Amino acid sequence: MRILLIHNPKAGDREHSKKQLVASLEAFGHHVSYQSTKKRGWKNTLEHSTDLVIAAGGDGTVAKVAWRLMDSGIPLSILPLGTANNLARSLGFTAPRDKIVAQLCRGKTSPFDVGVACGSFGKRYFLEAAGGGLLADYLQGVAGNKDKGASKKERMRQHISWLRKISAHYSAREWDIEIDGKNCSDRYLLWGAMNIRSAGPALSLAPRAAPDDGRLDFVGLREQERELLMKYIEARLAGEETKFPMRVSKFWKLQVTRRGGTMHFDGKAWPKKKNEPKNRGPIEITVRPAALIIWKPVPQSL
Repeated sequence: MRILLIHNPKAGDREHSKKQLVASLEAFGHHVSYQSTKKRGWKNTLEHSTDLVIAAGGDGTVAKVAWRLMDSGIPLSILPLGTANNLARSLGFTAPRDKIVAQLCRGKTSPFDVGVACGSFGKRYFLEAAGGGLLADYLQGVAGNKDKGASKKERMRQHISWLRKISAHYSAREWDIEIDGKNCSDRYLLWGAMNIRSAGPALSLAPRAAPDDGRLDFVGLREQERELLMKYIEARLAGEETKFPMRVSKFWKLQVTRRGGTMHFDGKAWPKKKNEPKNRGPIEITVRPAALIIWKPVPQSL
């Protein structure tokens, strides 16, 4: 295959260098074109003809590439090199890098829905989730912290510890929300419109979310449910596999008419400035079915 490899060289370690990644793909007979996301003009390479684009990096790198492949018909695959890797894990890219590369030849395509948020800021797309409250303020607080020198496991534990710290005393806030015509306004600690199962530091908030069903999943956590959240976070810190304890419902359209605080679109908090006016018109969240094509590696049968 003709493969365009879009790589974030700051992600991963020396085993995930340009030389190593290109060599591993070429070993299976692929013709590889390489582009670093740290080089000016990297976005222009996505206009060239290719059979497959691979995003090598974390969730942020995958999202940057995905926006430019929407409705193009060119499939996207992932080499997960980040910390949370929410997108990669939700799509089944969980094997070691060498195994993912080996399985690409037997890959198959799968549709992937894209979330859309429209408001005074214009239009924003999201692959993982949009939401407000606790998780959005957490993302704003940890933005720019690179945790240099720490392993992936150590970084993940540190991020969950930060979330536990702010969760204990975080104030629930009033959000005016309508979902598919139903009033769901309440005082929420956090709420999310989920396109995949997890968000933030690999929090599995919507275990039944499917990015190919044409809908999003709504999860909302209220003040009286704080203890359930704390137990879930404690279990994660203990390394236990546990389900998020809240009920999740599927929907087509969500409208926020009054914001109670910060929102997030994937891993980006909005607004960036804390002193920005809270309410600047309604925000509508919907989904664009099958806006992307994902190329999933297929394991070799025994």
